[in-house]
Amino acid sequence: MEPIKAFNNVVIGQFALTRIPIRVYVDNRYLTITDTDDVADPIIGFGMDENGAMQQFDYRMVQHLAVGPTGNVIDLDAYNKAMGFEEPKEEEPKEEEPKEEEPAEEEPKKEESVSLSEMAQSLNEKPIEYSDIETYGDLKQLIDTIQKGERNAKIKGVAIDFLLGAVPYLDKARTVFDLAKAAYGKPDNKKTGTFIDKLDVDDEVSAIVDDTVEDNFLAFIAKDMESKPDDAVIPKDFSMNDELQQYLEKEFKQRTVAGYQESVNEMHQGYTFGTGDIVKNVNPDCEHFGSIGVVKKIMDLPNGMGTVAVYTVGNSGSTYKPGMSLTKTLDQLEKYNG
Repeated sequence: MEPIKAFNNVVIGQFALTRIPIRVYVDNRYLTITDTDDVADPIIGFGMDENGAMQQFDYRMVQHLAVGPTGNVIDLDAYNKAMGFEEPKEEEPKEEEPKEEEPAEEEPKKEESVSLSEMAQSLNEKPIEYSDIETYGDLKQLIDTIQKGERNAKIKGVAIDFLLGAVPYLDKARTVFDLAKAAYGKPDNKKTGTFIDKLDVDDEVSAIVDDTVEDNFLAFIAKDMESKPDDAVIPKDFSMNDELQQYLEKEFKQRTVAGYQESVNEMHQGYTFGTGDIVKNVNPDCEHFGSIGVVKKIMDLPNGMGTVAVYTVGNSGSTYKPGMSLTKTLDQLEKYNG
């Protein structure tokens, strides 16, 4: 079978189907393919840039692919060679000698799918474990490398450019706090296969924790990490969700995310919020303090972490306005009687 002359949506889509991280290098930058839908169109593809925005690209302009967390570079020559594609040879007479070998030439179609699978496996080498970034010194080195703009560098086998393409605003990280904040806000469905994923907090939990509390928590985590010796090993079971739970419990008198609203029945004498109720934010430490609105729905957080109310704001303030949708733990709200 003849080699391909340019990358196309079929080739890129095949890699995307293997669930291995893949980026395309086009117009002097990398774009991350987030899903097979990104390359569904046969003419124009879509990829996520370093800022988390989706950008269009022409398949014909792709110079090479970067596959796997380590960013293995696959250009057209490497792809064609791995797939067993060869340019038609002019010296065909020499092929008349091994007549017995002719049946072997009918097998490329089988080898195509097998080769792609084997190629993907070899590129991935092994499932990347969180131990790739093992120590606090590795984290500090990661930040230093990002700060120097060394996008083509690798830390413990993890490509810096891959991380920058997968985590929005990570390229702006200059401190441990910056790195933690970027990872903390990373969408749950965007995985890097590295320790960075463990710095993420469940999106539903993040939505109901006040920004001020989040920043204080991240500052606490950053200070703790910076104080660790460079050779100190990061615990295998590190979890940002668990760290947040412990922080809230300590700072808010045994109130975890699950109990962040404390006992609603105690605070509201048995009253339970319901859809259509008018509520007021009575938490003076919340940036939306004083907002008043109608409850749209009540939601239970995952893993028994508590309950929140979503309400549509009806009044105006410096940080809120009519029509805005806010999500708050129930202890921050009271029924509003006018």
